[in-house]
Amino acid sequence: MVKLGLLIIGVLLAVFGLIYGLTNYLSSEDKVQKANAIVAVSGGDTLGRADKAIELYLGDYAPLLVFSGAAKDPNSPSNARVMQQAALARGVPASAIRLEEYSRDTEENAALVKDILADSKKIILVTSPYHQRRAAKELQKALPNAKIINVSAEDKHWNKLTWWLTPYGWWIATSELVKSVF
Repeated sequence: MVKLGLLIIGVLLAVFGLIYGLTNYLSSEDKVQKANAIVAVSGGDTLGRADKAIELYLGDYAPLLVFSGAAKDPNSPSNARVMQQAALARGVPASAIRLEEYSRDTEENAALVKDILADSKKIILVTSPYHQRRAAKELQKALPNAKIINVSAEDKHWNKLTWWLTPYGWWIATSELVKSVF
């Protein structure tokens, strides 16, 4: 009976260790510091990402906001434009916003914002926690001389503390892990 109890405790510790490790691996987070630009990439909770980027802009962390992402529906405004509208509604001047409206995935986000950010030495990257590591990897590849500062936005689809309680949370976490490794 004692051996069975120890086995169960061992399995539970291993599972929670896996969950904790995966959460920390995916959601790399840096201390916020001033930068040349703030980039928010769409996907997941696009408006949550926009809200965090706008908050950082209004907090005077960078003079430029870059919103990146195409529309899922080609007859709708791009995700970048939707984020821009949220920023304008909160008082961000149009002159402080740049749009990249054509990228359909993370690799394209990075490749297509490269020209907008070519002279930037420090960039704050805002995305969902589960997407942070992979997005930073792609942006660093596109802009190898820039320092990428990772800042996660809250995401209504994936919470750092409770994602593992739902099949959808597991799907997002494991798919991001696979995409970030391969």
